[in-house]
Amino acid sequence: MRPHSGVRQETQQVSEQSERASELERSVARRTAELAKANEDLQKEVASRRRVEEDLRSSEERHRVVLEAASDAIVTMDDHGVIVFANPATTRLFGYEPGEVVGKPLTILMPQPMRELHVNGYRRYLATGNRHINWHGTELTAMSRDGREFQVEVSFGELSTDGHRLFTGFIRDISQRKQAEQIQATAQLLAAVRGDVSLAFGMEGSLEAILHECAESMVRRLDAAFARIWILNRETSMLELRASAGLYTHLNGAHARIPMGTLKIGTIAKEQRPVLSNDLLNDPRISDKAWAKNEGMAGFAGYPLLIGARSLGVMAMFSRKPVTTQTIEVLASVADLIAQGIERKRAEEELRATERRLKEMETELARVVRVTSMGELAASIAHEVNQPLTAIVNNGSACLRLLANRKLDPETLRLALDEIVADGTRASSILSRIRAFITKQTAEKTTLNVNEVIQEVLALTGREIQAHRVLIHQQLKPGLPPVLGDRVQLQQVLLNLIINGIEAMATLTDRPRSIFVSSQINPINRIQVAVRDSGTGFSSQPEQLFSPFYTTKEHGMGMGLSISRSLIESHGGQLQAVPLSPHGAEFSFTLPVAPEAEP
Repeated sequence: MRPHSGVRQETQQVSEQSERASELERSVARRTAELAKANEDLQKEVASRRRVEEDLRSSEERHRVVLEAASDAIVTMDDHGVIVFANPATTRLFGYEPGEVVGKPLTILMPQPMRELHVNGYRRYLATGNRHINWHGTELTAMSRDGREFQVEVSFGELSTDGHRLFTGFIRDISQRKQAEQIQATAQLLAAVRGDVSLAFGMEGSLEAILHECAESMVRRLDAAFARIWILNRETSMLELRASAGLYTHLNGAHARIPMGTLKIGTIAKEQRPVLSNDLLNDPRISDKAWAKNEGMAGFAGYPLLIGARSLGVMAMFSRKPVTTQTIEVLASVADLIAQGIERKRAEEELRATERRLKEMETELARVVRVTSMGELAASIAHEVNQPLTAIVNNGSACLRLLANRKLDPETLRLALDEIVADGTRASSILSRIRAFITKQTAEKTTLNVNEVIQEVLALTGREIQAHRVLIHQQLKPGLPPVLGDRVQLQQVLLNLIINGIEAMATLTDRPRSIFVSSQINPINRIQVAVRDSGTGFSSQPEQLFSPFYTTKEHGMGMGLSISRSLIESHGGQLQAVPLSPHGAEFSFTLPVAPEAEP
């Protein structure tokens, strides 16, 4: 039995060995499969990495193209503030080639005053993380290679890699946009100030009140510390302070009256050029630098007020801030507007003064009409006064004869005395009526320019001329020698002739109403003035027109032409009338040349 036992034992060992071999084969197969699977995964991972690397290289290429094609400058700096990258647009904005700025501090792209601010702010951010500017779009001032400063908008981004911090800035030139905004803001400010000035000159009130409103507008709109306006007095050549607003409002003091050509205000008026300064403490044109320092004044702008080549005055403003280009543009435009307003206001005041004078004149002419009318009337009724006076004399003489002859018949004397009393009373009544209209004597004769007298009367009759829609034509000979006469009386003659012409055309509907006034020297060296109208003319004899109490008017007295002839004759001249064909009439008078003007 033992042999069999040994065989079984060997058989069992072989079986175990075979089983172990099979298990090993199976293990090797599994390991092989695992290795094959790992190799397959590895191949996939390698392929995936290759694709990622290719995508990365493609992305970097695209990123490079974007950076190079960007219209904005893109600049990257490291944590030392040194530029490590700059795209080609940097050349267009700053004038540097990218290679010229790489390795240089970022401050090379900034104006000097900003460099220290940037360095301090950058260090503070690295230390504390506190930003001193807005990283998502802030407006700053940049500087190009040639030193030109311009406005930019900058946005920043930060990236950390391998323990280093990189900062990339996207820089856009906004100078054109800012310029457009500046132009729009200037236009709005100019419109506002001009609107204030126009409104001021449109209101009722004195020139001082109007100019004060203009100065107030400069203080309010232009941020001035104070503003002033001086007006030139031509008679004294002094600039007189007429408006002051802001810090100072008084109109007296050292600068209330400034001689033309002295101090900065007088120099502006004389040289007719503006004076601008933003450095008052070092400006030699500023006389009181201590005052400027104490008051903190930084800027001054003074402009002449001009009409053509003529100075009207000066406007000026002081500011505690530098005077901007915008303010200068506004002041230059407003100066012209204020000058025009002053000129217009003066013209209005002169017109009102002229109207008043034409009115101290209408009254005087009315008095002259009354005086001369009564003078002519007195001449016309002299025979009435002479009749009672003659009768008084005759009756008085008769009484004397009766007394001398001792014929004292009471009834005869009573009748004579009654007639004397009645005639005396009648004469006294006539004289009293005439005396009631006469208040003073007429002016003495002086040397006159006839053309000036004509212009004065045309101005005086302007309302009548307009009311009756009459056209006035003038042909006045320049350089006429003077005449010796009473201005008011000659005005009365011309006034009468022109009014007569206007009234003669009152009913015209088929032709223009026109009056032609002329002056000249006639062949016998006398001044001749003619007034011609297009009215109905006259059918009577010319001389009849000058007869006292003769009139063609329904309500006329018939004394105007008679008085006018008397006045002209009292001046040594003649007045005559001529009918015109097919219609109208001409009245003309002559006057002798003043003796001192005769050759």
